[in-house]
Amino acid sequence: MQSVYPKRDFFLRQKNSTKPNLSVLLLIHLQLINIITGPDIILKFLGFRYDDVAEIGLGWFTFSVNFLFILLDVFVLLNNKTKSLKLILEVKKIGFFLVLIFLSSFLVLENLFEQSLNLIFLTIGYSIKICSLIILFDKYNIEFSSILLKVLKILMIVMLVYLVIFFGNGFSTTLIGRYQSVFNQPNTLGQFSSLAIATLFSERLYISRKNKKFNNYSFFFFLSTAIAFVIISQSFTNFLLIILIVLMYFFYVLKNKMLHVLLLISIALFSFFFFTNSKDLSFLSFSDVNVTSSNFNRDLTLTGRTQIWRDVLDKVQFDDKTLCGYGIGGFWGKTGAPSSKIDNALFAEIGQSHNGMIDLYTQYGLVGISLFVYILFTILKKLSKLKSNSAQVIFLNFFFVLFLFNNLVESSYLQPKNFLNIIFILNTIYILNPKYLLEFRKARLNAINISQS
Repeated sequence: MQSVYPKRDFFLRQKNSTKPNLSVLLLIHLQLINIITGPDIILKFLGFRYDDVAEIGLGWFTFSVNFLFILLDVFVLLNNKTKSLKLILEVKKIGFFLVLIFLSSFLVLENLFEQSLNLIFLTIGYSIKICSLIILFDKYNIEFSSILLKVLKILMIVMLVYLVIFFGNGFSTTLIGRYQSVFNQPNTLGQFSSLAIATLFSERLYISRKNKKFNNYSFFFFLSTAIAFVIISQSFTNFLLIILIVLMYFFYVLKNKMLHVLLLISIALFSFFFFTNSKDLSFLSFSDVNVTSSNFNRDLTLTGRTQIWRDVLDKVQFDDKTLCGYGIGGFWGKTGAPSSKIDNALFAEIGQSHNGMIDLYTQYGLVGISLFVYILFTILKKLSKLKSNSAQVIFLNFFFVLFLFNNLVESSYLQPKNFLNIIFILNTIYILNPKYLLEFRKARLNAINISQS
């Protein structure tokens, strides 16, 4: 029998070890929480307002927490050497871009080299995190979309508890360490909420297709919470993104029920009108609860973004950096950085062009843009061929709509500080190597079926 079924005994031996133990689940949950919120979630519950705390004073804490997680991830990779090597060999397209990132550091100005080196270390760190998570998901047959939704729900509850305990502290706008966390950056909180809503709707769609009982109370509670956080963040672009996610969900479900679609569009248009004309949305905001905001009022320049895009593109062309760019971390900065020579007072504060492709262009030029577009094209092509009969595939469709739209007005592409980028790379590995996961699961399920027959 062994010669006829050479893999059967192997999978039968693995049957008892496929369920992750508590330490593995704890590591996965904590790692994802660390990726999404940054280490400062601990500081917020210690009562830090950040307003009077110097950023450099807490940098050691940020570094220590991230170093601890990377160390644990290295142990995971070393304990699964064969799978780790196979994973690295199969992610060649991403590997090419990592090489380009490292080589681009030679183009960086001398006064910005330390900043560039920090970004390279962060890139190496998130690459280790991603590889270790992929290994654990594969080894224990864990659906990433399912575990991500649990983490997002945990974080929403934690954030609600935080607002109750430290209501006066609110969500500060002062950045701590290397992270732009959901607790201290408005756009990041909006992105977090959009991701939560996309994950909620993808799960609801999957369960409804499987005719399973769905907990509507839980769904609407977390959906309402996520929308509330978007209002707190006052991120108009993420509000529009939520409308897009909802439309995508209804087009998935309703198909030819045009009346329902028209009703949804009407609600969306009314909401758009409300948030662009409201004058009384200052009951919650960042930094302090009573800070008056711009009340979602926007114009055709997308709050100055179009002017930033023009200025950045003109600067790149003027410096003749169109082919290779300024290198990783070589454009944005304060004194002495190329961005500081642009006559725009916002540049000292924003640190990005609010467009993913333009920021890729500034760092890696047309070479980087061409390679990244090729990877995106490959991803979308393979994604279109995957059958949307699993929770993971449905989530991937929702996530890539969110991610691509978000990068029209924000910069997430290959940004080591941005959690959407880390999730994007993780999902890219799933899509570029679907057989790596699906064949393993199919073989294991077949072995289990054989053992039960």
